[in-house]
Amino acid sequence: MSATCSAGQEKSCAEREVVPAFSYAGYPTENRANEKGSLVEPSVPDTPSTGAADAGLHLEATLDQLADGLVLIDREWRYTYLNRAAEQYMRLTSEQIVGRTLWELFPDAATNDFGEPMRRAMKERTVTYVRAYHSALELWLETRIYPTADGIAVHLRDVSDIERQQRELDDAVDRALRMTALLDISNEAFITEDLDYHVTYWNRGAEQIYGWTREEAVGRDIRTLIYDEATHFEKAAAELASTGRWSGELHQRAKDGRRIVVACRWQAVLDEQGRPSSYFAVNSDITSVHEQREVESRARRLESLGTLAGGIAHDLNNVLTPVLMSVQLLKTMTPSPEQAELLEGMQSAIIRGADMISQVLSFARGVEGARDLVQARALIDELRKLTLAVLPKSIEVVIVDDEVPPMIGDATQILQVIVNLVTNARDAMPDGGTLTISLREQTVHATSTSRPSLSTGRHVAIAVADSGGGMSDEIVGRIFDPFFTTKGVGEGTGLGLSSSLAIARSHGGDLTVASELGSGSVFTLLIPAADSSSLDDKSAGTAEDAPLEGRGRLVLVIDDEENIRSIVSQTLERHGYRTVQAQNGRDAISVMAAHGDDVALVLTDMMMPVMDGAAVASYLREHHPAVAVVASSGLNAAAAVERARGVGVRHFIPKPFTTETLMRALRDALNE
Repeated sequence: MSATCSAGQEKSCAEREVVPAFSYAGYPTENRANEKGSLVEPSVPDTPSTGAADAGLHLEATLDQLADGLVLIDREWRYTYLNRAAEQYMRLTSEQIVGRTLWELFPDAATNDFGEPMRRAMKERTVTYVRAYHSALELWLETRIYPTADGIAVHLRDVSDIERQQRELDDAVDRALRMTALLDISNEAFITEDLDYHVTYWNRGAEQIYGWTREEAVGRDIRTLIYDEATHFEKAAAELASTGRWSGELHQRAKDGRRIVVACRWQAVLDEQGRPSSYFAVNSDITSVHEQREVESRARRLESLGTLAGGIAHDLNNVLTPVLMSVQLLKTMTPSPEQAELLEGMQSAIIRGADMISQVLSFARGVEGARDLVQARALIDELRKLTLAVLPKSIEVVIVDDEVPPMIGDATQILQVIVNLVTNARDAMPDGGTLTISLREQTVHATSTSRPSLSTGRHVAIAVADSGGGMSDEIVGRIFDPFFTTKGVGEGTGLGLSSSLAIARSHGGDLTVASELGSGSVFTLLIPAADSSSLDDKSAGTAEDAPLEGRGRLVLVIDDEENIRSIVSQTLERHGYRTVQAQNGRDAISVMAAHGDDVALVLTDMMMPVMDGAAVASYLREHHPAVAVVASSGLNAAAAVERARGVGVRHFIPKPFTTETLMRALRDALNE
């Protein structure tokens, strides 16, 4: 819109400084400068109104064809016009925008990179410029703001592609500079090859990973240098030739024959015509990471197996408990010799099954074994029944049975270790040989061991030797690592020796190996011998045992398994106790309300619906503190034992338990 002036004004219209004029909706028309360099209004010829309207429509159509955006904002910061490109930038139509304020549409405009230049253009009436990222529009915009008679005109250009290309170029230059500086100090292998895969560059990282020096590697064919078989390499190379890049993991070989896992990033280097001229490879040794992933994967599977084993063990122990106690109850009913023999065999089988379940839990959940007097000769006799009788006839078994003192430990766990060592010795002699098991006493001095967990003093040494092919120093150094195995795929878990070592050390002992290629191997298990005080305690406890009979005392038996409640109650009543029963903790509280003054002891299962054993023990500790509590569970986990003790349980007996174990636990709890 043109301004008018009277003849009496000090300055003529031709000399007055003005903002750019706009012929339609504020869009700037051509301006010209006076002799002072200031913008002056152009002369606008008079036109009929219809001609102006047609011109306006024509101009609007022209502006809508522009690739750049144009926005007009009045002095109240309201949008008065925007072309089609601006609508696309803002993802709104003119109808949705015109009449609304800048601050209404973009509340952060007061603080972002675009607000200040727009305010300055509006206030100072000067052209401003800004190039920045508009977070609300998610665009990089090059913006020029022109003052107009009615406000400001904003010219917007989307430069996102240019900005991205510039950043990619900057990143490429930065990577190139860093690569140049890091080539010889990086632990990664940087390798260049010609199109026939002959090495042309080999950095220090490649020397460290593969063992080949630069002089040895340059000129060699990479396919024969670090690959045993090139099938996987050829597939990767085909993709590299086709697409210009490839990344992935490959199994490769070091100079010393080690198999390594390498993460590879390969890129074709192009000449000026855009054709591949060479290949550039960045290889990282991830063998340890790959092995750790395998360990973690197997550990997760083992954890799942442990959870499954725990649930199965709990159920099996609940099944075995009434069977074992029923057999023992039948043995007291004067059976015939034939019946007694059958019952004895059943009892032995049940106890062996319970021991097997205990070992599964011990391995899967880390349950600590018992600490009793163990006779090494008795273990060897048991070994003869379990393992030696089924060894191949091509293996000769020699047993050197010296006089040794009793050990302190868990007989089942120690036998498990010996069986594992015998099994490994058998596997080391597929064509037959000699398997020697020897017992001897050995003294460990404080100066002869650097391992704090190995107790000093007398030990029983149980050595298992084979005449197989022996092992290299490298294998000996890893033989006790979890999941390490020398057996074929599917033939070994790599857990036998690691779990055996854990058992030995949990006893205060150790498990060692001596082996040479071609000379067989000797594994020696050390278990602390029982000292005189341990022997005295055991004999004194046996001699001074108080009577196991109940003498009419009342026991509350709590278990959600009816058959367990029944057989336990029958057994207790046969030994002079009186019993009442409850199937869960809630029922037990009702029983205590009726018989609480008469109940001397509560025998409770730990895992029950409605209200478990720990909750029962907590209730008894608060309301009946004089009542003794003995807990039992088919899941003999250390956490369960500690939880039971934490709520006042005096004794914990794992299922299945024998009559003697049950009676001793009740007697000890009542006598405390």
